[in-house]
Amino acid sequence: MKEFSHEYADHWYYNPTPLQKSGGLWPIRAGRNIAKSHYKMGPRMITYFSIHFVLEGEGYFKQNNINTPIQTGDIFCLFPNQTHQYKTDSEKKLKMFWFAFDGKQAHPIVNRIGLSEYSSHVKGIVTDEIITIINELSNHLQNIGDHDDLQSISVIYKLFHHLAIRAKELNISSASTTDWLQRSKEYMNMHFAENISVTDVSEYIGLNRSHFTTSFTEKTGQTPSRYILHLKMNKALELLSEPAYTITEMALTLGYSDLYSFSRAFKNYFGVSPNQYLDEQRLPSLKNSSSD
Repeated sequence: MKEFSHEYADHWYYNPTPLQKSGGLWPIRAGRNIAKSHYKMGPRMITYFSIHFVLEGEGYFKQNNINTPIQTGDIFCLFPNQTHQYKTDSEKKLKMFWFAFDGKQAHPIVNRIGLSEYSSHVKGIVTDEIITIINELSNHLQNIGDHDDLQSISVIYKLFHHLAIRAKELNISSASTTDWLQRSKEYMNMHFAENISVTDVSEYIGLNRSHFTTSFTEKTGQTPSRYILHLKMNKALELLSEPAYTITEMALTLGYSDLYSFSRAFKNYFGVSPNQYLDEQRLPSLKNSSSD
């Protein structure tokens, strides 16, 4: 490590490769340090995310005017464009590893491990297994080259994967609570044609089926089963506008077992059968052509 006025530290800086930038997460900088007794950083801001792992020592971290004690085993996150500062306890000096990153997955990933702009510290999340991965990442980042970008991606996701597992054990994962509605909709939007059930959706987001149904209905004004049906019927109309598909192909595409169950569901929803709907759609064009 190099000696600086307030710490001993190593710093590593990166230019993300095109492959990394095309993905959801890429490294910006990383480093490790051993603080001197007067170590203090900030107040300042950065334009990316940076997670600091407290490997030894104690100190204080402040962001959004929240002053938080930090100690061995904790992590804290510097969020983009948020004023922050942190400092060491002069008797129990901080030893840290930090990893800075950005990308469209950055925000949901930090949420997954229990971090948010107003809860940017997690106590006791770092385990021996996570320290092993930190050392693996640290060793890799010191010697990274363009040809190593796949490896760096894999190690970075490995670290966040184990942090997410640990966050779930501590029951602090933001993803398991605050965004259940959005996650349930995304799941149904993706899989509505695969004959999914409300139970499938509730199990995916980790909520009791009855509680999920009640909460979803209160939030959206319709039941989850009605939401799935709505997605299927909208897709049915889209498919009916394409003359290349038969009604049987549409039925099977939308997850129905046969033509008759699809036709029955379609008629219950729209008041007419798929064939009647097609006839009604053809009628105006026939009238227009006869008037010409």
